[in-house]
Amino acid sequence: MGDKTKSRGFVRRVALDRGLNKVKEMVLELSGIAKEAVRLSIEALKEKSREKIEKVYELEKRSDVLNMDIEDECLTLAALQQPVARDLRFIASMMRISNNYERICDLAQKIAYIAEKTIDKPLLKPLIDVPRMGKLVIEMLEINEESIRTGDTSMLEMELKARDDEIDLLYSQTYNELVGYMVRIPHRIDDAIDLLFVAKHLERMGDLVAKSAARLVYIEEGRRVWIK
Repeated sequence: MGDKTKSRGFVRRVALDRGLNKVKEMVLELSGIAKEAVRLSIEALKEKSREKIEKVYELEKRSDVLNMDIEDECLTLAALQQPVARDLRFIASMMRISNNYERICDLAQKIAYIAEKTIDKPLLKPLIDVPRMGKLVIEMLEINEESIRTGDTSMLEMELKARDDEIDLLYSQTYNELVGYMVRIPHRIDDAIDLLFVAKHLERMGDLVAKSAARLVYIEEGRRVWIK
């Protein structure tokens, strides 16, 4: 009887590990989609590329489907495999991170909308800080990816906070610069507002990645942190 119980426990553990690894790979795939959507949305705005705008729209649709698939997989694991402790934290956190990454794709789509709306108009100003913000968001996503793969969160707070602070600083600089344009060139206020929304969307992306990093710390260390 004892051997049978151990055997069932071993089989359940193997099935759970297989399911957890599947969820991990799906979240990493969604992170890759989010990175590509961020990169293409900024390039579409800068280059006025209809092709890249359409690619962002396609990536956003893929992110919606994948996010739902991740949720279904997590709920199935929670219902059938009876996870506890770290495994349960992992499942709950992966669902939250997946939602955050899908939201990043939504924000990239909003930037693509602005690129499409303004495609026949010259940019109000050269895009300097906006691409920097996008690069930092992508770096943050890549740092999270490495933590998901390795389970190492020892430097996560410091690395994510430094980049999120830099994004906030760039947003403030962009805000102040665009307000100046509104005062000096009032007939292009709408164009300044569009760029302000772009910067705000990128600033929000940074917040979402930082929140996701906090969930990774919770998975591995069981403690709640605020990365901001």
